Amino acid sequence: MSDIKFALTSIKKNFRNEKELRISFLISILGMVLNNVAFLIIWYYFGKTIGIINGWEPLDILGLFAFSGISYGLVETPFQGIFKLPTYIASGVFDKFLTTPKNILIKVSTSALSTSAIGDLLYGLVCFVMFAIFRKLTVFQLFLAFSLMIITSIIYYSFSLICMSISFYLMEGENVSEGLHNLFLSNSLYHGGAFTGALRFIFIFLIPSLLLGAVPVEIIINMSLIQFIMIILLTIFWFILSILFFYKSIRKYESNNFFGFGH
Repeated sequence: MSDIKFALTSIKKNFRNEKELRISFLISILGMVLNNVAFLIIWYYFGKTIGIINGWEPLDILGLFAFSGISYGLVETPFQGIFKLPTYIASGVFDKFLTTPKNILIKVSTSALSTSAIGDLLYGLVCFVMFAIFRKLTVFQLFLAFSLMIITSIIYYSFSLICMSISFYLMEGENVSEGLHNLFLSNSLYHGGAFTGALRFIFIFLIPSLLLGAVPVEIIINMSLIQFIMIILLTIFWFILSILFFYKSIRKYESNNFFGFGH
């Protein structure tokens, strides 16, 4: 409970600090929303031009962007710190997270906040409302969708943590960590019907990009119990693996900070 209280206090403090610069705060949110809308329009009209691809209709793109945007926003808004982990490691700032008795992972995760990710979250919610209306989702499908939002957020957090923790093993780990994370994230935004065969297997089980948007949409539309059980099991797997990998990776850390703790 003390760790949860610490996390909530850190998030509240970060949000208050970001909100003080009101103009910058609002521009970051609005800019991200506009960027996402442009991307959505491109994929929507691509779907309309090509037609149905492996069961995917143009309207399903709304669901894809809804889950991706919401999971991205729910993770990166309060837990931006894990995406700064490679920088913390390279600069020696990670030292300060090792000097207090609080949970290291929670301290790192809540050490920064992303205002632009709030725009992703709002954008995702709007896409979901439109998807639910146009697809005429039932009450059960809505309940299933809200459950999947939590699941996709955990997956996004877990695999992102693994990507960023790779920096513990490399002298110049930022590029590798960010490159793998971009591969993971970018493929979660592509048309779900475009992934078949070996490519689909890779981006579900090895790099779980499709678990952020494509698979949740398919679960809701097809009401697939098998896929729902699969995504729950994979979420548990990635979450446990990410925590174990993070704490094992800490042992590889060698401080680059020559000016003392908390620099």
